[in-house]
Amino acid sequence: MMKKIVSYATHDTMYLKAVTYLFLIALYIPTFYKLFSFGWKQTDYSHGPLILLVFLYLIFRKRNVFTTTPDSRVHLFSFLLLFFGSIMYALGSIHRVVMIESFSLIPVFIGTTGFLMGREAFRQVLFPAAFLIFLVPPPLFFIDMLTSPMKMFVAGVSESLLRLAGYTLNRNGVILFIGDYSVVVGDACSGIRSLISLMAVGSLYAYLQATSNFKRVVLFLSIIPIVIGANIIRLMLFALITYHFGEAAGQGFFHYFSGILIFILSLMSLVVIDVFIINRRSRHAG
Repeated sequence: MMKKIVSYATHDTMYLKAVTYLFLIALYIPTFYKLFSFGWKQTDYSHGPLILLVFLYLIFRKRNVFTTTPDSRVHLFSFLLLFFGSIMYALGSIHRVVMIESFSLIPVFIGTTGFLMGREAFRQVLFPAAFLIFLVPPPLFFIDMLTSPMKMFVAGVSESLLRLAGYTLNRNGVILFIGDYSVVVGDACSGIRSLISLMAVGSLYAYLQATSNFKRVVLFLSIIPIVIGANIIRLMLFALITYHFGEAAGQGFFHYFSGILIFILSLMSLVVIDVFIINRRSRHAG
């Protein structure tokens, strides 16, 4: 008799979990429709569908968490997180702010999982859910606020390095004057686009490494100087190609494919930092 009661309770719990997550999927279908229709059409966030696929893959790797028996404790923090996320969803939906509405999925998913299945499940889904932050297009004013100082910095450092190399040039804001040509530091050369994409890739790379959380954080934070340095190299090469071979050469093949080149270079730099710096120090410390 006791076994039957336990069996019924287990089945009831599984049904509750299934119904809850199906409800969440149904709740966020309109949100993803808005993202597909508007948010992911932005150049900086065209990678949105890939982020969603990676999230589903990460959740699939943690699928055993969803079949565990929940503990009997009341998880107040998870409930508060769920409540906060629900308020965010309601406000975003009512005021038609897609950023807030889609961002609410993170606390709602984490809070729901922790409330239904306990602290260990909460911990296991924390990164996959947090990874969804790259799914959410930030407001344009925030991107502009970051882009302008990054453009100025990249232009200033590029000017200094080219002067050290013996080239005569002048700078006016984000415009470099070299020879008879002027090179404008566009949004792409600022590094914000590659920074967003590489932070997503870098966070996933760091998460999948079998190392300490501290080393993962160091690896993730190293993406910022890597991207800035790569875009300085990109601008310098663009200026030199334009200076030596003409504007057509600079605006041609290199201009269109330098983004891919810089992305690959940045990824290689991330791997080098992981293999030859972090791991080497770990071996010496051991």
